[in-house]
Amino acid sequence: MILIRLRQQNFRNLVSLELALPPGPLALVGPNASGKTNLLEAIFLALGGEVRGTLAERVRFGEAEARLFAEVETQLGAVRFEQRFGRSGREIRLNEAPASLRELSEYAGAVWIRPEDISLVRGGPEERRRWLDQALVRFSPRYRALLSNYEKALRQRNAALKTSPRGIGVWNERLARYGEQVLHWRRRILERLAPLAAAAYRELDAATLLLELRETAAPGELAAKLEDNLQEELERGVTLAGPHRDDVRLLLDGLDAVRFASRGEARSIALAMRLAEHRLLAEHHGEPPVLLVDDFSAELDGRRQTALLAYASSLPQAVLSGTQAPAGWNKLLRIEAGVWNLEG
Repeated sequence: MILIRLRQQNFRNLVSLELALPPGPLALVGPNASGKTNLLEAIFLALGGEVRGTLAERVRFGEAEARLFAEVETQLGAVRFEQRFGRSGREIRLNEAPASLRELSEYAGAVWIRPEDISLVRGGPEERRRWLDQALVRFSPRYRALLSNYEKALRQRNAALKTSPRGIGVWNERLARYGEQVLHWRRRILERLAPLAAAAYRELDAATLLLELRETAAPGELAAKLEDNLQEELERGVTLAGPHRDDVRLLLDGLDAVRFASRGEARSIALAMRLAEHRLLAEHHGEPPVLLVDDFSAELDGRRQTALLAYASSLPQAVLSGTQAPAGWNKLLRIEAGVWNLEG
């Protein structure tokens, strides 16, 4: 992906703008609270990204909806994405025709790296499961439907545990069937992401990073686990085994990084996980996604910043934000008092 022309209307506090982002590395420069993060988020959403919270929260105060347009040059030709969202939900169009997130996942899109990614290490297992699942829906259109089916069966089984345990066998069968498929897909993608994350971390620091699944039921044993746990689950009213309780274990030089990593190490691990996602998407699509980095220097020392900047500089398109531009970057997008100015 080498060129994006972005146009937005009513997105958060951004002024209405039309912007052609140049190929190569671009520094997005401005003081804090000037709108840099909002612009990165707009690019990410325009290219089919998914974020937490409702999209209605992204609409400028006093407006009914926001719209994002992106004209993208790919190795397969020009593509036009359009997003419209508000209280009524999200409407997507691809080359003027109605489309879905599943169809947008056929394009490389963007990977967005944020300081908040430290929650991948410092947060609970749900953060790491979400990272794995979000990566999967970008590689396998079927996985989104599979995960939805699993979550629906889980809700129904939990309801049965509290109200109607006589029919629990039906939900055991469904949950085990969908759950085993989720486990299969997670194992497959982590086999590909783990070595890429380890390689990315070695570029940032001289240590060994290992990612492995920590599952509540071994492959092929989820159905038996549900039966074994039934009495305790009836007492507690929740399902205690399955993909919804699993974790991605992070080991740094053999130690549990969730427990023992310093804040700087945790930031580097999270960065390595995102870079692994970026590299695998590039391999999958035959061209790299746009790399978006919010506050590129946050909690990264000089060595780690140098490694990140070297990787970004090697890409067809990358946008890194900060209060100052990286040394040697001559393509700048400055924001001052709500006004954008492209230099270089």
